This record gives sequence, structure tokens and C-alpha cells, in this order.
Amino acid sequence: MTPAASAHEAMDAPPSAVRRLTVGAYRTPAKVFHWIAVGLVVFMVSSGVIAKQLGEGAAADFLFSLHKLSGVVTLAFILIWIGYRLICSLLGLRRRSISRAALHWTLYGAFVLVPLLGWAGISDFGARELFGSFSLPPIWPQGAGYDALLLQWHAYFAFGLLALVALHIGVALQDYMADENSVGSED
Repeated sequence: MTPAASAHEAMDAPPSAVRRLTVGAYRTPAKVFHWIAVGLVVFMVSSGVIAKQLGEGAAADFLFSLHKLSGVVTLAFILIWIGYRLICSLLGLRRRSISRAALHWTLYGAFVLVPLLGWAGISDFGARELFGSFSLPPIWPQGAGYDALLLQWHAYFAFGLLALVALHIGVALQDYMADENSVGSED
């Protein structure tokens, strides 16, 4: 059956048989949180990877400063989002399957862990400066000797976070395709 035929049958089906394809199941704040997080992650990952590839110089320093700043902003943003999710869960506003909830909470955990590892690494290394005279407060003792290890784990968990994001996208596409394939069917 072609998509056009399927869509035509769905139009002729009684309203109760048609499943509407919509993202409307999510409240507007959740959608806003989601897409801001997407933008922050894309910017944070790209600035970090490009700065690392450049190595040294003014452009690399500028990108590393942007990467650190966007990491702290992302951390604060994710903590606010977690608060929103907890409030919604306590009020019973959103129910999900256990596997979907586990994936989301694992994502949130990674979103918190990755910036904290990076922040601890730059605190130990002594590179907390962002722009001008603004510096991040230390969250790890400077010169403790764990900077390379902390930054290495920061990178490993960042790539793990990207794998979780890919899984999240795959699950969302699977849900979308399952909804699309069941339009007009009553089985």
C-alpha cells in the first residue's frame, strides 16, 4: 500500500480509527527545554571538538572559553529541567514507560556528569578563566594531579552522552514510525 493510499484510507476512516500524529503529548515547557538543550549540546560539542583540533592559538582559546561557558550554562539549564521533570512527576502530569524514563534519566545524569568532570579537570589544571577577568569557581583542588584523568573521563563520558543522544533519536524515530504505520488501522 502506498503512502498516498494509506493517507486516503485514513481520511475516509471514522475519527475514532485515526491516530493523530502529533508532538502535542508533550507540554510546551518540555518542548522548549528539549530544543534549547539540543542547541546547547550541538554548540558545546562542536566548540569543544573544534578547539581540541585547533590545539593552540587565539581561536582555540576563544573556542575553549565558549565551550567552558556553554558547559556551565548547560549544567545549570539541565538542573532546572530536572527540577521541572521532578515536579511534573510528583504531580502525575506525565507518565512514561520504564524504559523511556530510564533513558531520559540516564541522559540527564550524563548531562550533569560531563560538565562536572570537565569543570573538575580545568579546576585541577588551573584553567578556569573564561573571558576577561571572569573565571569559574574551583570545584576541585588546583594542582591535585588528576587533571589529565578528569579531562580524559570528561571526553569519554561526552562521547557516551552522544551515544545516548543517538539512542534517544532512534527511539523517537521508532515511535514516530510506529505511529505512522498504525494510522487508520484498528489492530
